[in-house]
Amino acid sequence: MFKYLKPFLIGAALLLSPSVGFAQESGTIVLKVPKEEELVRKVMATDSMKKALDYINASDDETVQEWISLCNAHGPSGDEIFRARHIWKLLRIYGLENVHIDDQRNVIGIRRGTGGGPKVVLNAHFDNNSQGWPKEQPIEAFVADGRVWCPAAGDDLAGTTQVLTILRAMNAGNIQTKGDVWFVFFTGEEPLGDNASKGAELFVNSNVPHNIDYKRGDIMMQLHGGGGDGVSTGSVEVRHRTQLRVFVPVDRSEWDKHAVDAIGPIIARISSEVRDERAATSNRTAAARPKDLVILNMAQIQAGATLNQTATEASIRFNLHALREADLWRVHNQIQKIAAEECAKLGCTYHYSINSKNGLEGGLPGFDNINNAAAKTAIAASNVLYGTPGSINPIGGCGDCVRAYRNGMPAFSLRGKVADDGNGNVDIDPRRSDTLKSAVRRKTRNHDPTASAPIDAIWAAAKHGLVFATTYAGQAEAGAK
Repeated sequence: MFKYLKPFLIGAALLLSPSVGFAQESGTIVLKVPKEEELVRKVMATDSMKKALDYINASDDETVQEWISLCNAHGPSGDEIFRARHIWKLLRIYGLENVHIDDQRNVIGIRRGTGGGPKVVLNAHFDNNSQGWPKEQPIEAFVADGRVWCPAAGDDLAGTTQVLTILRAMNAGNIQTKGDVWFVFFTGEEPLGDNASKGAELFVNSNVPHNIDYKRGDIMMQLHGGGGDGVSTGSVEVRHRTQLRVFVPVDRSEWDKHAVDAIGPIIARISSEVRDERAATSNRTAAARPKDLVILNMAQIQAGATLNQTATEASIRFNLHALREADLWRVHNQIQKIAAEECAKLGCTYHYSINSKNGLEGGLPGFDNINNAAAKTAIAASNVLYGTPGSINPIGGCGDCVRAYRNGMPAFSLRGKVADDGNGNVDIDPRRSDTLKSAVRRKTRNHDPTASAPIDAIWAAAKHGLVFATTYAGQAEAGAK
């Protein structure tokens, strides 16, 4: 149990240390990083970085068109080869020569450094949940109301576009780093459970530690649409994926009680008695939400596949997240109690299975996910760029980050919702980038076929990632690192 509290224990120890000052706000950690800020300012004062940032400010049309091209090259999870080939082509156009597509259809390109600096792996995932959009139906992405509209526009084609924008900006500024900068695009992030993030798993298993090694200072940084206000450095949130199966004996000559009659009341009671109403209004960032909150998503419900046959079995899959494992077991017991009571009424039986994946399992040897150079550089970049408090979230992490951690490589992700229009207008209010300008259109979730993402939210993370990667890998012109 104590392994899940490790980030907080580390934070408490640092809080008492006079050498590292930080405040803790809403569960996130705000470090004081004056040395890293000084280095970031030095990098940002170079001619090459100024040219790179100016390029991002002036690249609206090119970047949005690239975003749309990624949308239109369909990439459903498990069958992403069209989009992989499209990204491979773009990396070659942008000057990377050693570009390849691996056995999971990840796309990998390396921008070589001069030597002597740590490696930075900038990555995003480009697969999308294909529910509701068949592969044979073309996607025609479009721009309206200041947003790009297409399946996966935000999760994670926004991040994919940001990584490509950073590469174009480095080329435009002729930026030269000491460490290599890898541009990596993952597949298979969206599926459930152990089928998720197989692209990240193969990449780590293929490259760590001989090509990439956190013990030498190398780091992975994922872009996921947002940026400009800190970094998530951990993947120790407790996650259980469970399945409840209900079995009802049926006389096939009668339309009598069947499995759906049992699963329906169970679902209704779980929704009203178990699911925590605070999840709807709570910050989804793990470190900022109530410590006893369990986020419960009833993800999939299944019954019979044949219309003219009563279902003898029905099932529901749950996706549960919590900060403490004990809270998950409390919810498991509630679900099973409800199932037992409802089955007693209908004469059914049930089976409950739990797939437990609890993050880091004690952490990576010798790695401090709070007090480390990469995290400090990332928050220093946001501090200097936008004057945000630059916070570290030591618990939250993307799906690819979780998989990478489990296979032996720290993986961070840039966070924030800073809106930057490239003309000097910056808004750090997270509500701005989520505002839908037209009452005619309806904003939907990332995994819906009608998903969209705000264009004005994309530039901050591109700049944030550019400044971080250049500073951390060591810009030769600035004499960094």
